[in-house]
Amino acid sequence: MTDVNLPVGEIISRGVNIREIDVKKLIEGFYEKEFSGYLITALEGFDGLEEGVLLFKAGSLNAAFYEYDLHGVTVFGDIAISHIFNSLAAPYIVADIVSLSDQQVDLITAFNEKSRLARKVAKNDIPRLMPKAYSADLAKSVLSQYVKKEESKKDIFKKFGLTSLGE
Repeated sequence: MTDVNLPVGEIISRGVNIREIDVKKLIEGFYEKEFSGYLITALEGFDGLEEGVLLFKAGSLNAAFYEYDLHGVTVFGDIAISHIFNSLAAPYIVADIVSLSDQQVDLITAFNEKSRLARKVAKNDIPRLMPKAYSADLAKSVLSQYVKKEESKKDIFKKFGLTSLGE
């Protein structure tokens, strides 16, 4: 993730194929085991590589970020939650699980305040957040706010009524 520096910590699992596990149980287990650390996901999404992070401290989901790498667009905090859970339903997604100390988690949120969740996400919220299928609509809505389509020469000529010059 380019906008957020994450400490290495202790790698619990690397390159986990999310399609091969029960991701709902995995995330619920973070609550039950009072996990401190993060789940980082990577997928080929709507328009290029997408990465998401769920950051836990002592079994509580504290922060989240989601990045659309190709466009350099990152969403943070409560907004990122829906993007991350949407990505968990993608057909091809891998994840790493990294354990951190509570102090490392505090440092991440101190340096990335906008990643903190304003609304608490409880363990019993997880099933409701899990979609049945990945949707590109979230990506389209976010990227349409940040990314402007570059006009081609043909588009510019067309705007001025000079369509024959753009060919």
